[in-house]
Amino acid sequence: MSTLSNTVESSPARYLRRHRGAMAVLLLVGACLAMLTGGDRDRAASPRPIVNSLVHWQDGRHDWLLVADRGTHELVVYDATTGAPLQRLGRDDGLGSVDAIAALGDRLLVQDARGQPTLLGLPSLRAGTLALR
Repeated sequence: MSTLSNTVESSPARYLRRHRGAMAVLLLVGACLAMLTGGDRDRAASPRPIVNSLVHWQDGRHDWLLVADRGTHELVVYDATTGAPLQRLGRDDGLGSVDAIAALGDRLLVQDARGQPTLLGLPSLRAGTLALR
């Protein structure tokens, strides 16, 4: 019985001795990857990147860039020719929190952080109804 227990106990030690070079390489690669990817930084302290949605919309009289600014949760309308801001819409305007936008012809689909959609008519930017055809 002592022979069996000696074999079992020495087996991991023998494995480690035999593969210590490969294990050292794996540890070195892991440390390098952690340094390159920022593994040593506090992830809670890192700010989450802000991603904005952008829609270009135009008709005979308007050429707009519509931006869902996730930093302020507002819809910002810019003149696409000059870049001048024309209007900001958000909670104070009854639109709610703006998280993402998408163009649907002469309508703008606005989605909040919870996924709740609102449909705006273009160019009026007034809430409309979602008609399924």
